[in-house]
Amino acid sequence: MLLIPGEPGDITSDWLTHVLDAPVETVRVVDANAGTTGRAVLQLDYAQPVELPDRLFVKLPPTDELQRAFVCSSGMGRREALFYQQLFREVPLRVPYCYHAASDDSGEEYIMLLEHLEDSGCTFHNASSRYSLDYIRQVLAAFARLHASYWESPRFGRDLEWVQPAVQHEIAVQLIAQVLQAHSGDMPPVFTAMGELYLEEVDAIHRLWDRGPATLIHGDVHDANLFFDGDQPGFLDWALVARGPGMRDVGYFLAGTLSPEDQQAHQRDLLLYYREQLLANGAPAPSVQELWRQYQWHAAYVWVGAAVTLAMGDAWQPVGYVMKLLERLHLALEGLDSVAAIRAGLR
Repeated sequence: MLLIPGEPGDITSDWLTHVLDAPVETVRVVDANAGTTGRAVLQLDYAQPVELPDRLFVKLPPTDELQRAFVCSSGMGRREALFYQQLFREVPLRVPYCYHAASDDSGEEYIMLLEHLEDSGCTFHNASSRYSLDYIRQVLAAFARLHASYWESPRFGRDLEWVQPAVQHEIAVQLIAQVLQAHSGDMPPVFTAMGELYLEEVDAIHRLWDRGPATLIHGDVHDANLFFDGDQPGFLDWALVARGPGMRDVGYFLAGTLSPEDQQAHQRDLLLYYREQLLANGAPAPSVQELWRQYQWHAAYVWVGAAVTLAMGDAWQPVGYVMKLLERLHLALEGLDSVAAIRAGLR
């Protein structure tokens, strides 16, 4: 069995020659960093002309021991590697092209050799420059294509059995408690109310978030995990790919992206648009009322993710970015009355 390189410097020309089936003469690490996972950019020289890129983007375990333990225990790296091994060619979305992906059974070792999207002319962090209701609809239409393709699919009991309901991270309880203690005094009341409700009913809330017809979901769609190729939205970072209700993606995206003004004026119309797109793609979409109720619930799902990220300081995302996201999320939770809606859903 071919060994999986543990760090960027362990990736050799011989190893690349084997996995790419191409004569790689030299390889250089031209960039390397770590966040929720390890990342690097490789510059390749070939012994003869090939139809392969000169640069590859690499994902592999982080070097920090604590972060590595979290990523491995949650299965994030193995899950994303499996996505690229089995699904990236078939999902009806623009995703990075994968040249090789592998992982071990434990999830401690994994690697992905991916398209370097900048070299493909793609752009990132588009919400500020592209933000409009048309931008929002483009992403919702992409969600609908994805969700309709796997709506209640029997494959979840066969070749996609590895796609499980979204992981409930035990460490989240500890981190939410920590962030409440550190920040309740300088946050609006909904911050404390949502945090305390989560700590009080954590298992029941995760069961609530899994209600509804199951499909394939990305699980972590925010601006940093989106790119644009021309006018086509693309989706990065599939480490949280899961089986669950499509509204987990939609609620996460809308609550975290819509401006406060558009939340109030257009969120119901946008849910209706998503529903129409589901129907157009052949999925038996839930009623508008059910989608609204799920939106109220899943807006809190993205809040938990943001609060946990804040508890990690700058390790996963810059604190300033997370604080701005939470400011928008608090307005969304208040407008949706999410805390009361979740309490009602738990009865």
